[in-house]
Amino acid sequence: MSGGFPDGTTLEAVVDAMAKLPLADNDGIRYFHQVYSEVTREVARRVAAGAFEDLPFMVELDATFAGLYIAAVRAPEAAPRAWQVVFDKRTEKLAPLRFALAGMNAHINHDLAIALDLSCTRLGGTLDRGSGRYRDFVAINGILVALMNRAKTELFSRADQIVDTALGPLDDLFEAWSVTAARDHAWTQGWILHLLGEGEARSAALASLDRTASLIGRLLLL
Repeated sequence: MSGGFPDGTTLEAVVDAMAKLPLADNDGIRYFHQVYSEVTREVARRVAAGAFEDLPFMVELDATFAGLYIAAVRAPEAAPRAWQVVFDKRTEKLAPLRFALAGMNAHINHDLAIALDLSCTRLGGTLDRGSGRYRDFVAINGILVALMNRAKTELFSRADQIVDTALGPLDDLFEAWSVTAARDHAWTQGWILHLLGEGEARSAALASLDRTASLIGRLLLL
């Protein structure tokens, strides 16, 4: 199973499952969902074109990663705290860019390390930074940065700019939260989880990931 998907699931099926998530028009989650769906579609296109060194791992990782997000949206009451802080604010009138960043924070700073560990456990091998897996992982950074920059333009409306000038540096917040740095940290945390294996140490590491991501989420949604 890949994050709740059957073995052999294609990324096209993952994209379809994401498209079917029920998100209301006033749900702040949809601003993150829009960006994440586009990233997943682009990764699916690259997988179809054979653009990665370790295609099975990329498919497993993306399906597992998406599955964690889908599970959180479907059962928010059982979701990690990293997601619950976003769900708690989802209907409030906050800047769309804040929701996009908060969703990215929960998904990368919490879910990604777990997805890396689970994917490596299922397929075997390692999370060596000199591997093709790591090079494939880093290649996604360019997709994310481009889409987040576009999201900044699309979601950072004139009304948001006025509020930003009056109440706080939303633009500075965007610049401070680095997708690339967060993903690099997630790789390290995934490697640590994989080395720890099952047991109390891994449980403590997971709890720490959740606490940290939830704290950052709260700050992003102030």
